[in-house]
Amino acid sequence: MSHTLDALNTSASLSIHGRAAIRVFTYAGEDGIHHEFTAPGGAALVARILGGNGLAATMPPDASFKREYLELARHEDKQDKQNQNPRVYYAIARSSGITPGAVRMDTAPAPHALLWDGNLGDGNFETLSLSAETPVLWASQAGLPEKEPFAQLAARCFLLLDADLLRAHGAMISRQISWERTATDLVWQMHNNPEISYLLQAPRILVTFAEDGAVYLHRDGRDRDGSLAASLILTHGGAEGSLREKLKEGKIDDAFAVMTAATALQFADVMSGKKPLRVLPILKSAEALMLSGYSIDNLKNSAFALMDANAPSASAENKTKTTFEIPIKPAKPGENANDPVAAWCISNSVSNKHIFDIACDYVKNGAKVIDGLPQLSFGALTTIDRWEIEAFQNIRNLIVSYAGADNVRPLSIAVFGSPGSGKSFGVTQIAKNVIPGKVEKLEFNVSQLTGLNDLGAAFQKVRDVILEGKLPLVFFDEFDSDRDGRPLGWIKSFLMPMQDGKFKDDTGEHPLGKCILVFAGGTAASFEDFIAPMQSEAPDQQRQEFKNIKGPDFVSRLRGTINVLGPNPKDKNDKNYILRRALLLRSLCERKLRMKKGEAPISPDILWAMLLVPNYKHGARSMEAILDMSRIEGNKWEPVSLPFHSQLSLHVDAGAFIKLVLREVILNSYIEQLAQAIHADYLKGIKAAGDTTHSSAADWADLPEDLREANRAQARSIAKKLRMIDHAYDAGDTPFPSVEAFDEATVLRLAREEHIRWMQERIAAGWTYGPVRDNAKKIHPLLVDWDELPDKEKQKDIDAINNIIPLLKSIGLRVYKTI
Repeated sequence: MSHTLDALNTSASLSIHGRAAIRVFTYAGEDGIHHEFTAPGGAALVARILGGNGLAATMPPDASFKREYLELARHEDKQDKQNQNPRVYYAIARSSGITPGAVRMDTAPAPHALLWDGNLGDGNFETLSLSAETPVLWASQAGLPEKEPFAQLAARCFLLLDADLLRAHGAMISRQISWERTATDLVWQMHNNPEISYLLQAPRILVTFAEDGAVYLHRDGRDRDGSLAASLILTHGGAEGSLREKLKEGKIDDAFAVMTAATALQFADVMSGKKPLRVLPILKSAEALMLSGYSIDNLKNSAFALMDANAPSASAENKTKTTFEIPIKPAKPGENANDPVAAWCISNSVSNKHIFDIACDYVKNGAKVIDGLPQLSFGALTTIDRWEIEAFQNIRNLIVSYAGADNVRPLSIAVFGSPGSGKSFGVTQIAKNVIPGKVEKLEFNVSQLTGLNDLGAAFQKVRDVILEGKLPLVFFDEFDSDRDGRPLGWIKSFLMPMQDGKFKDDTGEHPLGKCILVFAGGTAASFEDFIAPMQSEAPDQQRQEFKNIKGPDFVSRLRGTINVLGPNPKDKNDKNYILRRALLLRSLCERKLRMKKGEAPISPDILWAMLLVPNYKHGARSMEAILDMSRIEGNKWEPVSLPFHSQLSLHVDAGAFIKLVLREVILNSYIEQLAQAIHADYLKGIKAAGDTTHSSAADWADLPEDLREANRAQARSIAKKLRMIDHAYDAGDTPFPSVEAFDEATVLRLAREEHIRWMQERIAAGWTYGPVRDNAKKIHPLLVDWDELPDKEKQKDIDAINNIIPLLKSIGLRVYKTI
């Protein structure tokens, strides 16, 4: 694809400086003959890429750089080979050394400069022959600029940095925990870590996290106070490094050079303020290289294709669900990296699309709907909730480390959650997918054990699995059960296996071996509830009792904990339960309805009820039970398929569930009443104003049919408006709390929507704009944007919105918040 940006379209527009090399690749061809070829590296590679993408930046005439000898190994994608379209990856097997030669590349001076820092003194800008006004794109995976020289040109510098470079300089930036944590860690470190905080002198900094995401920090002069803005941009939503883990091959890392070239194409326009930076095309260019793999041809040519940042699709996607503003709060004494924005959860605050709409769309259309949102996926487990992602990633990291270590002491993990929340499901999916083929799951319900012999027999089964060469994943469900009437009486019996890797039975003491012990709580809904007796504010007697049953000793042996949230809201601020339900429901539909990829065969009425019913009595098990009990005939789960009222009552509030299923039918029965109430309220207003000459001033019985239908349309629009703000209305027969008034911002938002609705209705009926109203010719002066409306007319729409709740109350209805 050709790129010709206004400021970067000649060889004289960009000077390129920094470490360069000639790479000599050697490999054995399929013909059995030894081959070799040369290709540029470092700054010279960036020049070559730009030269192949519309920017005439070339290697300097004297290419007497040092030569790096690299041997290639060939790998094929087995899955693609089955599809008769194998992708070939080339990986460096070993380096055969280098020869002497120049290490710096310096092209002729130009209006813009690119510095590729290879950590060979490139960070000292005083060595560059640049004018005092030359904007500099400074890119590095290897070193940071020296502080004093950097201060001289920071105001005209754009920094492109690899996140691992900042980590190498002492920045504590989390990896593969959650994108929210990683992004806020970075912002906090940039503000407070003296090793890197001087970099904020630059007005624009782009920090990349492999090809999976980036954080863009900038002061574009648009903020009056000059404060820093920060945004997180995600390529696909997977964790940092997830693309590389998936590919496993393709070890030649030219991705950062590709990102540097893609940034250079936008550099002049961004620095001049002509255009904003489009980060997604930069990441997508590197991702495309990793996905396509390396071939001999593209290694020889080094002309990797770059994504077009000016394409409408690129800019539109970058503005929507792949870009998220990072909340920034000034640091205060005593705050750490997590305190200022600890509550930030992207899936809980997606601004361009309502959570309920995302949930419905996901159930119907699957994973493509959440592409770009932070997410974690292992087998059948998918979550987009920050807290679950962090907990599961922590467990994933523990399992991976444990599986690769020599230690045979068991890995102990505790899982808590409400009954039916899926405590064993998530851990099982992670373990079986990060170490496929090696894990065998065993389950024991501690509440059903009668004594130590039963527990010993359970551990003997674990040993049998170990002897078969498998890694046992052992679930002790309800480990916190009573034993002989003593609360938490079984905990003592687990201490030896957890600490020493041994267990006892009637025949004596036995070594256990390498295994993962998962303790699933049955009485405590969270780890915090379980350890509450250990806290200083707990009563002395409670603390002593917990100590007597060896509670603190048990906790000290744990290496990880998870609180599984399940499909019910954890508190009144939890909005993500709707998304959790959607993920579970989609998974159930795929497994139970034998559906293929594509739209789920579920009625919108059932979908509404399954997502919004206030509570599932037995968590995810109740969701599954409702589907299992439904008598589905044909190709779709319809309301007629639902189980009887008495069966539903076992798992949900059956009355509330059925009313949600019949919601549209029930609401339609009120439309005529509501339309008449709207008109009656309108009559009060015009009579009070003394304007009774218009045809719309008639009583409902005498009102022309077209005006009656206009009132019905307004009545129907109320449900749509309420849904936009995550509200709905009913007759008070579902257990949601009522809403008595809207805040000012909501009123203004809905007033705009009412004006848009009214205009669309008029235009569809053939009305056009004109400065003077003419009913016969269907000309109206108010067919204008909201901002152009006279204040008096705006107030009419505002009054209509403020009147929604009183109007509904007048006919026995009420407004409630759905999430």
